[in-house]
Amino acid sequence: MTVREGRVTQDGMSASSFRSALRLAVFCLSSGAVLGACSKAPEEPEFDHGLKKPLVRKLREELAETPCDKAKAQQLAQLLLDTGDMKGLTRVTDTFGEKCGPNIVLLQLAYTANARAGEKELALKAATALVAAQPDNASYHVWRGLSLEALGRTEETAAELQKAFDLQPGQRPILNSLVKTYDALGKSCEALAAYQRFVESAKPSEAKSAEVQEQLQERAAKTSCPAQETATPDASVTPEAAAKP
Repeated sequence: MTVREGRVTQDGMSASSFRSALRLAVFCLSSGAVLGACSKAPEEPEFDHGLKKPLVRKLREELAETPCDKAKAQQLAQLLLDTGDMKGLTRVTDTFGEKCGPNIVLLQLAYTANARAGEKELALKAATALVAAQPDNASYHVWRGLSLEALGRTEETAAELQKAFDLQPGQRPILNSLVKTYDALGKSCEALAAYQRFVESAKPSEAKSAEVQEQLQERAAKTSCPAQETATPDASVTPEAAAKP
């Protein structure tokens, strides 16, 4: 069938577009050297960074020359976060980590971006990397716990929040998250133990607050749990005696 100029094929392609596609197909088939390039899937459209586009392009070019420049990588990542380019931010973080090792600021930005965008697995990936880099940072354990919770992995959530609570047992927000998770799992004894430890560790104003004391008494009344050996210190033992071998 002859396709005249200006007509449209059955699939909606114009005659000129049809001829261009045909020429490309013939070229790819006749040149083994470029066959791989011709068979590549089309790239995603470039993200629109608006007025920040020139600066984003400049930073990318500079990082291509000096890929381990932390300041430039962090500046680019912040720009991508500000413009909403979450995929681009994740790529910057991953590329920097592969070439130069983990960077805390980049991982923090990646976690924030992906958690905000609902990218649960990517948020967990960033939080896990933060925990690996700074295992004594309670906040990163909380972030990882929240990421696991978003994925419905409740048992792992409890374990991660417990690690955060072990690091900072006097923090009320961590207590609340941990107890909520234990309640969801039906682990009333663990929830009660967390409240008891919080009372021992928190500031007096927090530990003696009406809400905390009410929760503690209510849970103790409803729960029958094995005695906690270290729940309360023995008043009959002096500090000096306890320190002796």
